[in-house]
Amino acid sequence: MPERDLFGEVPVPAPRPERPRKATVQPLHTWFFALRPSVPDAVSIAAFAQDLLAAKGVSGKPIDAQRLHVTLELVGHDVGAECLERACQAADSLKHASVDVRFDAAMTFAAPSGPFVLLGDSGLDGVRELRTALACAMADKGFTPSRSYEPHMTLGYDPQHRIARFPLAAMGFRGAEFCLIKSHIGLSRHEVLRRWQLAE
Repeated sequence: MPERDLFGEVPVPAPRPERPRKATVQPLHTWFFALRPSVPDAVSIAAFAQDLLAAKGVSGKPIDAQRLHVTLELVGHDVGAECLERACQAADSLKHASVDVRFDAAMTFAAPSGPFVLLGDSGLDGVRELRTALACAMADKGFTPSRSYEPHMTLGYDPQHRIARFPLAAMGFRGAEFCLIKSHIGLSRHEVLRRWQLAE
C-alpha cells in the first residue's frame, strides 16, 4: 500500500514511460495450396458469379476467372525456400483421387472485407477428405494446419452488404489437380508455382 505524506494524501505514482510499439509489417506474399477449376469451368463460374452478385446487390468487384479457387491449406506469409521445400515434399507424398467440387449455397462471411462465397454440404466432402490428407502430410513436415476448415470459393468482396446463407442449384467443377499458389497481396495476382495431378 502506498505510504501517505504528512497531509494524508496518497502520492500520485509517476507515469510509466510508454514502450515504443512495433510497427506492423504487412506481408507481401502468401503461399497456399488450392484446387482450381479448368479454364472453361472458371469462365462459366465467373459468368454465373457476375449474375449472382448483381442479383443479390453485392457491389464489390468480382474475382477474376483466373483467380477462382478453393483453398486447401495455407503454407505461410513471406516464407523462405526451406519452408516451401517442406510444403512441396508434403504434397509430393500425397496419393489421392480427383474430387467433385459441388456448391449448393452462398453467403457473405463475417470478415470485415465482406467476402461473398460459394459453399456446399455433402458436395464438398471430397474436398474435405483431400484437405485432411494434405494437412496430415504437412503436419508430418512440421506445419501446424488449422483445426477448422470450411471449403468455399470466394466470388467477390463487399463490406457494405451482408447476405445470409441461401440455397443454390448445385454447380461446380471436377478437381483433377491441386496447385501451390503464390498470391501477390494487393495486386490481385496469383502465380501458380507447382501442380500435382490427382488420380482419375
